[in-house]
Amino acid sequence: MREKRRAFPVKRPLIDPRQVGWRLGKAGRSGPELWVPFDRTTCVIGPQGSGKTLDLLVPALLGAPGGALVTLTKPEDLFLTLEVRQHDGRPVAVLDPFNLAPGTPELVWDPILGCEDAMLAERRAKAFAAGTVKGATAQSTDQAARFYAGECAKVLQAYLHAAAIAGIGLEDVLTWVSSPRQYPQAEEILRTHPAAEPLWDGLLRGALYGDERTAGNTITTVQQAMALFFQRSIRERCVPSARRPATDLAALIGAGGTIYLLGRDDPYASASPLMTAVTEQILDIAKRLGETSPHGRLCPPFLACLDELPSTAPIPTLSTRMANERALGLSFILAAQTWRQLVLCYGEDEARTIYGLSNNLVVFGGGKDIRFYQELSDLIGSVTTTETRYSSRGNGWFGVPDPSWEQRRVPIVEPAELRRIEQRKALVLSEMYDPIIANLHRCIDGRHGKELLAAQRRARFTARSTTPGTATESQTESPAQTRPRRGLPK
Repeated sequence: MREKRRAFPVKRPLIDPRQVGWRLGKAGRSGPELWVPFDRTTCVIGPQGSGKTLDLLVPALLGAPGGALVTLTKPEDLFLTLEVRQHDGRPVAVLDPFNLAPGTPELVWDPILGCEDAMLAERRAKAFAAGTVKGATAQSTDQAARFYAGECAKVLQAYLHAAAIAGIGLEDVLTWVSSPRQYPQAEEILRTHPAAEPLWDGLLRGALYGDERTAGNTITTVQQAMALFFQRSIRERCVPSARRPATDLAALIGAGGTIYLLGRDDPYASASPLMTAVTEQILDIAKRLGETSPHGRLCPPFLACLDELPSTAPIPTLSTRMANERALGLSFILAAQTWRQLVLCYGEDEARTIYGLSNNLVVFGGGKDIRFYQELSDLIGSVTTTETRYSSRGNGWFGVPDPSWEQRRVPIVEPAELRRIEQRKALVLSEMYDPIIANLHRCIDGRHGKELLAAQRRARFTARSTTPGTATESQTESPAQTRPRRGLPK
């Protein structure tokens, strides 16, 4: 006789949602919590002061279990998260060209390193050039700005490649940039060096010696892309030297570290070209680590939290990365103050591509773009309502009411209602699901908020009380030594 086996209930392991996503908020006042999986991209639109950083971006960063890349414009946001991201000995590096947060761990980056590879030199040059489009669109057409950005990339890729194969530093590259026709050494290197990419000397010459007006605008765009490095203090703060070696970005990402890119939206001294180029390299490294991982992806995932995207790091490959790299463990959260910022930065078609590739769209109230709100209202949809109307047959008190019914479509949410969304709330459109007005938790509220503010004060005090080391080299050379080294007549 066969024994009957007792059936025991199977206990499924509890899943910690913090390991698979980040908390967005709560659906309504008493609804369920809303969590965004790390393999879903999120686009956040909210005007200045709407709370998008404290309500969404900072909580997502604080909860990220792996490495992270953060672009931001306010040092206070850096201090708010610095201590938590350094917990358990995780490394942190800050690219701070304007010295807004002195004393924080520095990120030192060499723009020439690795440009012996022609593909890398081309990508880096295009990233530098892409950072110039935002500033150019204010005074010229979008098409013209993008055309000259393309011509600028031809010149920069040639300069970076020539400098890398010849062992030349950034100082000499800046000399070429300052007056490209007066210093033709890069073209000579590309024509004669055995490791030079074929035909690149012709590309360089065509960009610099074509139509006079076109060549002049191209040279101006090249100088705009590299303008930040012409400030000696900024150049010495960002570029490696004998005393300050370049940061090992792959090791930092592998250790679950955090990379902060601290810029500012300044039309007179924009850091966008530099920030864009560094961002592209960081994301390329994270992508390569995911491809070579034994899991086939980064575990835990790598978070790219791109706050103030149009004014800090408008990377040209964003739509491609959003479409393909989430499968490799790269998670993207991008934020802008208005929809028009994205359009000015990327163009109408590319901005709509980014908009369409976002799995989740989070919109805060307080904006003034009625066309954008009208599109959102159309996207949310409409419902059918039935109106009952009465007409009277007869005269005076003896009339007989005659009812009639009419069906019509009305928007679920009017555009004006989107503008009036309250603080600590936001509209959430997630893939194919119904729209939600989410209640958000501001990270500086409550007991944990007080701890976070105390950590912010400690980080600010530590950074401001630390005397930053000087990056100025003690070794100097005379003009008689400098001129022959740069190929100038004595």
